[in-house]
Amino acid sequence: MRGFGERVRRSVHFSLGTIAIVLLCAAPVDAQRGPEGRRGGGQDRAQLEQRMRAQIARVMKERLGLTDEQAVRLGEIDQEFGVRRRELARSEQAARRRVEALLIEESGDEVEAQELLERMVQLRIQEADIFREEQLALLEVLTPTQILEMQSLREQLGERIRALRSRGDDQRRPRRGGVRGDVDGRG
Repeated sequence: MRGFGERVRRSVHFSLGTIAIVLLCAAPVDAQRGPEGRRGGGQDRAQLEQRMRAQIARVMKERLGLTDEQAVRLGEIDQEFGVRRRELARSEQAARRRVEALLIEESGDEVEAQELLERMVQLRIQEADIFREEQLALLEVLTPTQILEMQSLREQLGERIRALRSRGDDQRRPRRGGVRGDVDGRG
């Protein structure tokens, strides 16, 4: 199940990566402002996400050598398949949570275990179907080489996001022997 989730996450488009970067960057600032500073923050975040998407679209257009028409169509494909991938990721996460709950319960419910296995297979089939359909849609707009370049750009972005998350986790994690912000560990 874990490998399936990884593949879904790796296939996430720039738009999802953009949202993650925006949320990673905006959340600490929002937390520092306090409750009174958060009013209207959703609009600010949406505007920032929109600007980030536009910037990524410009980079993609430049790096892939796209025409205006190709760039528009690519954005439409990205949006369509992004929605489908997010739905699939939610379904996969729900199945994973149910597996964990079943294992914790130790109920030995073989019928539910079999249903979960069948659900996992169906999710993998859906993932493959979405990937195949997206590649076919992309081939209507891009050359195979452009698609490979786009996938490489996506992977690079994913690596940057993982690095940012890792750094963010390190900053939020308490130091050994003490509470966060406690330099000498003595409380």
